[in-house]
Amino acid sequence: MKWETFEDLIHPSWHLKLKPFIESKECDKIYRFLKKESKRGKTIAPLSSNVWRCFLETPYDELKVIMMGFSPYHTMRNDVLVADGLLMSCSSTGYIQPSLLNFYNAIENELYNGLNLNFDKTPDLSYLAHQGVLMLNASLTTELNKPGSHLLLWEPFIEYLFNEVINTSRVPVIFLGKEAAKYEKYTAPFSWIFKISHPASASYRNTEWDSEGTFRAINTILKNTNNFEIDWLLKI
Repeated sequence: MKWETFEDLIHPSWHLKLKPFIESKECDKIYRFLKKESKRGKTIAPLSSNVWRCFLETPYDELKVIMMGFSPYHTMRNDVLVADGLLMSCSSTGYIQPSLLNFYNAIENELYNGLNLNFDKTPDLSYLAHQGVLMLNASLTTELNKPGSHLLLWEPFIEYLFNEVINTSRVPVIFLGKEAAKYEKYTAPFSWIFKISHPASASYRNTEWDSEGTFRAINTILKNTNNFEIDWLLKI
């Protein structure tokens, strides 16, 4: 693929990291398939302008956490694609999806014992992206009404992303859902790995963090490594 087609869709700090893949034959295969499917009348989510959005909203040099889920939302609401390019985010419709609501409730339960009256349940998760949380889908696209239909298509990119980029940055990685957890094989041995089986469950425990849930544990890591903490809920 021609790099010039993509460079305005990706934050400049990612350019040197992602350019080799975008100019590769593997990326050519991905876009030939997407173009072919579109010509066949298939609807692809998200919009093409949002496919690389997670790499636009979160600069590489501000990367703190990787949160990786299954695939983009595969539905429409009022004739608008729900997926907006960020994991679980649904700002295009302005309507909170059930999975995102579950995610908010899980964080509220873990960090505030189920009661926090001072946060906004917004459908737009760019507030996390802007704090350095890469809101990554395991496949950057999917066919309308066919969840996960492009997972194999994007696997070469995910493999490249972990092996050539993420593993060198050494940041915590959250795998959200059993399907996303399959990609743990691409992480480096020294990575901090957290696996949440479902957006409604934020009660991950392991021997190192047995007294903390996922999001509190990650903030502990970030606090200890670079004196930074994520505001997991958007304050009013």
